[in-house]
Amino acid sequence: MPLKTVKMGCVMSDIPIVFSQKKAKAVGLISGGLDSILAAKVVKDLGVEVHGVYFAMPWGCCDKTTALEAATQIGISFIVLQLDERYLEMVRKPKHGYGSVMNPCVDCRIHMFSRAGQYMRHIGADFVFTGEVLGQRPMSQMRHSMKSIEKGAGLEGRLLRPLSAHLLEPTVPETEGLIDRNRLLGFSGRSRKDQIEMAGGLNITAYNQPAGGCFLTDKNFAARMKDTLKHGYRNFRETIALKWGRHFRLSSEFKVILGRDEEENEALIRHAHPDDHVIQMSDNRGPTLILKGYNPTPEILATAAGLIQKFSRLKDQPSVEMTCWQCRDKNDVRRVVARAIDEPEIERIRI
Repeated sequence: MPLKTVKMGCVMSDIPIVFSQKKAKAVGLISGGLDSILAAKVVKDLGVEVHGVYFAMPWGCCDKTTALEAATQIGISFIVLQLDERYLEMVRKPKHGYGSVMNPCVDCRIHMFSRAGQYMRHIGADFVFTGEVLGQRPMSQMRHSMKSIEKGAGLEGRLLRPLSAHLLEPTVPETEGLIDRNRLLGFSGRSRKDQIEMAGGLNITAYNQPAGGCFLTDKNFAARMKDTLKHGYRNFRETIALKWGRHFRLSSEFKVILGRDEEENEALIRHAHPDDHVIQMSDNRGPTLILKGYNPTPEILATAAGLIQKFSRLKDQPSVEMTCWQCRDKNDVRRVVARAIDEPEIERIRI
């Protein structure tokens, strides 16, 4: 086999590379964003067998449909790995702390990359790769953070960032000749001009646009997450409701979520837990409320109904009768009369 001395962008190497005849296999994290799609395209074009992985969470910021479309367009396999309660416990107490609000960026990547590493070993792949770009994000994509994440995930030498590889130390698949480092890239910084230009040249048009990003950087969502972690949750899927409606804490045992429009009303009912109670106006015209907690007292039900009235067209009437049922038995309908709630009380219980 020929020996090749590789000049590696800003990181120089005089290591003679013997290119392997083995077909490499890799696990790539695919979010549906432009960077992850380009990274997958670069690695696949190196002749690597790519297995795409999408991490699903109830309140995720990435669109699974776009990720699947991208994987199909590139021609790689694609699986969905569901995050679970272990992820919430990481959010509760991240080893490396939070970003601007409640976003545990470094620990989040360690968690996902560690899961990807488990899948890598399960299918007998050689390395994991991501679409990260050096210097693009201030907390998790700086050189020292990237090294810390690689080590924390148990992927030392096995985590390739193909879009910034020329600016980073060579990884095992490069030094072992599984891939040609010369065909990797040297992108850096926050601008996506180079990536967009590259995507145009490759006729890649379907990708998620960079937008608000992680929900945990939103102060309102973060407040709801803190409340959930403090008072407890029944399952991970239940946290999907944190991104909808108005949230109020009636007591340590009871919380309510009030839909703001028809779409949220329907979503809240669709994703309610069997033990939750639903309260609506008798004509079903107005906000839908989900009451979370076991065995609510008449006082709790009246307060919850009062919140519906306060945010409805009947807010100035003395009292309004509403319907209530538990999700596990929609035929067991009872009547609830709303009690008056003033603005100071609303602000006191608002999450």
